Amino acid sequence: MLKVKNIYSNTTLKPDKLRFVRFLCLQLLYFFSRKTIACLTIILWVASSWQASAENIGPNQNYYSVHTFADDWQVYDDRYDAYVPYIKSEHKNYNSFSIFFTTENNKGYKLLYFSPKENYLFINASLQRKMPLKTWVLIDIDSLRAVYQKPNLFLTFYGEESSPEDIQLLIGNPISKVEKSIQISESLLTVTPRDFTAFDDFFVIGLLFLAFSYAFLFNFQPKAFARYFSFKDLLTINPRDDSFIVNKPFDFGNILFVLNLSFTLAFIFMLIQHQDTDLFSVSSILQEGENLLTIFSNFMELGLLIFVVMWLKYLGLLILTNLYRLDNITNMHFFKVIQASGLFFMLVAVGLSVFSVSSSAILANIQSYLIVLIAIFFLLRLLLIYFTINKMTALKNLYLFSYLCIVEVIPLIVGVRYAL
Repeated sequence: MLKVKNIYSNTTLKPDKLRFVRFLCLQLLYFFSRKTIACLTIILWVASSWQASAENIGPNQNYYSVHTFADDWQVYDDRYDAYVPYIKSEHKNYNSFSIFFTTENNKGYKLLYFSPKENYLFINASLQRKMPLKTWVLIDIDSLRAVYQKPNLFLTFYGEESSPEDIQLLIGNPISKVEKSIQISESLLTVTPRDFTAFDDFFVIGLLFLAFSYAFLFNFQPKAFARYFSFKDLLTINPRDDSFIVNKPFDFGNILFVLNLSFTLAFIFMLIQHQDTDLFSVSSILQEGENLLTIFSNFMELGLLIFVVMWLKYLGLLILTNLYRLDNITNMHFFKVIQASGLFFMLVAVGLSVFSVSSSAILANIQSYLIVLIAIFFLLRLLLIYFTINKMTALKNLYLFSYLCIVEVIPLIVGVRYAL
């Protein structure tokens, strides 16, 4: 083994040893130079590849390339009765080229198309449009997902003189023109009072109004209150019920219960109306304004209007029961309607109030579900009234069905049709 104490000292080496040292140094220099050149080559290749992949695309180069479909083309092969990957040498005479496209993984992106030759676009085997020549076409992927309501789409391009080599089909992400950094200031860390709207004030006042109404009825008419809001009594059918609660609908206590139900419905109307849902186009009769006085006056107006509709319902029952000779069931029918509605809509009002306080986002999307829930309630109420009348009279089912269709089914259908 060669030992060199100090190459800069005056110590001399023998010629053969000196040649060996020189040879070893040249070999090391050559080895490291090769490694350096290779590393530099790799670095330059990666940088050029990155630059190419990061190159902007699309009209005015305003998009980043997310994915290209250059290697994803498929054609229909009659021999296999299926779609197979496109191979230029085997499918050079084909005119239709397809891709399977997933919208779920590309939300917020754009589909970019460019070709110097004429093509027609088909989506799920349905002709959509003729694609322009030498022009970038942008298709919003979110709009495709909204229109077709499917996570996977089948795109086909047909052209008599076209081929996949002539088509640029890519997924691009728009380049943000303005990029701003988020500045954290003390104001963002400061606790500020929550802003309350006029409707928030009405919500509290309306709840207090209803709570006072129910509390007043509970103390003023305790026996009637126990009957009106008893689920057991609702399902109990007594053909010989002689109480004033059933047989005297115009008694002052019964009028108050009808009025309470009317304002409960009005409160529900106001909550739904606040979510930009115009039930039965009631906005046409309401005052416009965002102050507390206007909102509360609209609430009172709706409550009185519903109160009048309730008694028009009783008048209709009175007329039809006389025509069908069912005078003895008029008051019971009306009582069951008010009793069932009072129980159900009280629960609905409580539920909507809870959602308004805890999760307003749920309330914003509950209107359609609420319509379905109310429709189910009306059908159940119809069954209850059917069994009540059937137990109280010996009327034939044909006449009973026709009577219930007029007084219950037809108003339900019309109401659901024009509710929204």
